[in-house]
Amino acid sequence: MKPGDRVAAIDDDLEGIVKKIDNQLVYFTTDDGFTMQLPADKVVVIDSLLDEKLKKTPVTSKESVFKNKFVRKSIDKPVFDLHIEKIQAKHHHLNAGQMLEIQLNEVKRIIHKMKRKHYKEFVLIHGEGKGVLRREIQKILRQNALKYTDASYQKYGHGAILVII
Repeated sequence: MKPGDRVAAIDDDLEGIVKKIDNQLVYFTTDDGFTMQLPADKVVVIDSLLDEKLKKTPVTSKESVFKNKFVRKSIDKPVFDLHIEKIQAKHHHLNAGQMLEIQLNEVKRIIHKMKRKHYKEFVLIHGEGKGVLRREIQKILRQNALKYTDASYQKYGHGAILVII
């Protein structure tokens, strides 16, 4: 996170542009012109690529009618691939800890955006590896009081989590 980045508060509906970062506090100006300060762990950078992914995600509505009553409405789930090469093109110089940090920050941004866009479910593809990323994602989901389960084995194998908001 750096001055000029667009950020959003994790537990609030606040967005703005970072003005400065001082002693783990982030000072940013909201779209309404107010200056706010929050602890760095309560703020996430809003990824413009994430916004683009959401715009490209097909959202379809299907209604079933049974005895002239509305029965069900389903919406396709957005899917986010957390493999480092999908998040950051230049990653070869990073160590494992740095890559994990980038991936976890991406998870936080995705969660925030999915909540703001009122999605009910989404899929995080983490891969099969040693399970470190999966365990860290589960910690974040528990911290955010989100339910989760394994995503469809047929579609994703063992390497994905279905998050339920």
